[in-house]
Amino acid sequence: MNALSRLSLLLFFAFFLANCSGHSQAAAPISSTGQIKPSGLGIAITPKNFPRHTMADIDEAFRMARELGDYAVFIYQWGNLNLETAKFMMEKSRQVGLIPIVGLSPTTLDKERKELDLPNRVQRKAGSNISFKNSVIRKAFKESAKDLARLEPPYLCLATEINFLALQRLTEYLHFASLYKEVYREVKRISPRTKVFVSFQWEWVRILDAKEAERIKEHTKVIEIFRPELDVIGLTTYPSPFHNSPADLPRDYYAWMYHHIKRTDEALFMEVGWPTTGTGNEQEQADFIRRLPGLLKEINFKVVAWALLHDVSLAEFDANLNTVGLVISNGQRKPGYDTFMSLKEFLTRKP
Repeated sequence: MNALSRLSLLLFFAFFLANCSGHSQAAAPISSTGQIKPSGLGIAITPKNFPRHTMADIDEAFRMARELGDYAVFIYQWGNLNLETAKFMMEKSRQVGLIPIVGLSPTTLDKERKELDLPNRVQRKAGSNISFKNSVIRKAFKESAKDLARLEPPYLCLATEINFLALQRLTEYLHFASLYKEVYREVKRISPRTKVFVSFQWEWVRILDAKEAERIKEHTKVIEIFRPELDVIGLTTYPSPFHNSPADLPRDYYAWMYHHIKRTDEALFMEVGWPTTGTGNEQEQADFIRRLPGLLKEINFKVVAWALLHDVSLAEFDANLNTVGLVISNGQRKPGYDTFMSLKEFLTRKP
């Protein structure tokens, strides 16, 4: 499930794209018992025909993203970080009126985020001591984060779904937490207005709580260790592998987070997704989106960002990963597209 973040990464190599035309399908109106509180919607901008796209595709994808919301999410694996690409995507976002949310992930995608994802030059210099305790790795990560900070992103996530590391290698998690605090201060010196944070995979927070209900306070330490250098609480959520349908999600599915964070904390849903094949279908995707106002109405959050704009067609991904988009790769919109766009009616803008 955490591999969904990889789809966002792949987009960042896209300096080419094509016109996305498609026929909108009717979506049932959203009903909600209450009004949700965020100030914006967002999405990770994957283009039509990805990965065989053109520059025209990316232009159209940015236009569609602006139609859907206010935020654009870009997640980069540290091992493949290209600053020119990051700069291009940020400039493109600002040109069309989107607010960029930038993520830097220092843990691997193909090894369940339990290994470090190092640039080749850092790997060679670090030698066999691959750890966040290694001064070579710490210095290099600081420099990469500072490079991104110089672009002055409004939001900068310095680790994605980092709780996977805590579940599998607690000592490394502690080393990273200390590194994060050092990097936070460096970033703030360069770009004081940037909100700096890490993200946590929400389904695994809930799974661990259900498995070890007597240790919930201890589980909270996975988040608390980053305080006070945590400007927002970043979350990713992909419920479909664990729930038969959106109707099965309990009312407190996201409100449960207040067992772990303060009600004054600002939450940022960096990746939200439900696939349309595999463990989901188009109706379920639209139904999940339709449930979001009720599920989120008690949450203090700034952004709800959908995981992908267009589906992708990549051999290394399964059906779930390839079809979490709101638009089929050929440009045809799914019912979820209009359903997601209609969430704007339930947003209350904060000053």
